[in-house]
Amino acid sequence: MNRRGFLKVCSTVAVASMIDPSVFSNLLSAQEGMFKAYNKALLVKEDGSPLKEEDLKPHTNYIFFYPYASTPCYMINLGEEIKPVDVKLKDGRTYRWQGGVGSKKSIVAYSAICAHQWSYPTKQYSFINYYPPDRPSEITKKGGVIQCCAHLAVYDPKEGAKVIDGPAEVPLASVVIQEENGKFYALGILGVDQFDKFFDNYKRELREAYGSTAKAKELVNSCKVVEVSRYVGQVIYC
Repeated sequence: MNRRGFLKVCSTVAVASMIDPSVFSNLLSAQEGMFKAYNKALLVKEDGSPLKEEDLKPHTNYIFFYPYASTPCYMINLGEEIKPVDVKLKDGRTYRWQGGVGSKKSIVAYSAICAHQWSYPTKQYSFINYYPPDRPSEITKKGGVIQCCAHLAVYDPKEGAKVIDGPAEVPLASVVIQEENGKFYALGILGVDQFDKFFDNYKRELREAYGSTAKAKELVNSCKVVEVSRYVGQVIYC
């Protein structure tokens, strides 16, 4: 399906996709292999109750793990409507990013594995973080971005996490989120994910953290969403 055809289908099934997740997943699958469906996973709070829109404070970084037990993702309420955009890769491929979700279309979610050399948040520290507009990076002077201090890759969460500075070659992969009856569900991953490289590079660390590689690679059915500052011991900004 070409881009024009894809967008036409989007407009005709918009209402249906809000009701039937399978329609949404099938539609995304048409994007030239850029979308991969995983378990439909409910996003929950620390007490296990479903996450609500009002639980997400604007410009606060939240972490959850999807689609695997060990693959971290960030969820951010950007405080304004975030519209869909076409994300173009250097190899010429293009995919349509859904934009924000929620009543204000302000909530976005991305893989927290840096697309450059796979830095990721651990319980000890995190080099890759969201910088609110009023707290820009001291080095790049950019705010409202996701930046990795390991090698200064910078991504724009308002534009499908496209690369706006630094050495990364591809955007952060997007977590496709759908809201149903006030609850949020993760449906899959859109874009170029880093999971294979992540698992290859951190075999020892993941075995130590999860007990085995198999447990680290377990697919999840629910995701606990917590503030990064409550999960990470030291949030490193630069």
